[in-house]
Amino acid sequence: MTIVNSVKIGRFPAALILISCGLLFLHNSLTDVARSQTEMEILNSPLQRTPSSSNKQYSCLPKDVHADETVSFGFKGRPAVTVQNKLTEMKARCRKGRLVDSKDREIRFFHLSCWGNPPENYQEIRRRETAELAKLKKRYTVIEFGCNPMIQ
Repeated sequence: MTIVNSVKIGRFPAALILISCGLLFLHNSLTDVARSQTEMEILNSPLQRTPSSSNKQYSCLPKDVHADETVSFGFKGRPAVTVQNKLTEMKARCRKGRLVDSKDREIRFFHLSCWGNPPENYQEIRRRETAELAKLKKRYTVIEFGCNPMIQ
């Protein structure tokens, strides 16, 4: 005795119900596979940056700095601050191939070392970074890249 016969429904409606259930299950399975593949493609794809008006406005940005890069990470509901936000706040512009602030002082960028688990000599690294940062601040306006609090 089959499942279809035990329900005692006519053959046509029972077959239709069985086929509908099968298609529904197949649809859900394919959707899950497609979603996981899309997520994996996103996770494994290289970061792609599209040219925007901000890149043209700040064409003199150093090659290793991008306008949409995060300078400081938001917390408690505050949004993250990007390079573009910071430059706009400083009224920065390109002048003679250099990025300058509203007082015509050249702008430089400084990436702090960030660790989830600091190395043994982290205090020495911090001392060197602090000295280098102080030296830069004497001559330039410095934008410091903060560490992502999720890795600290």
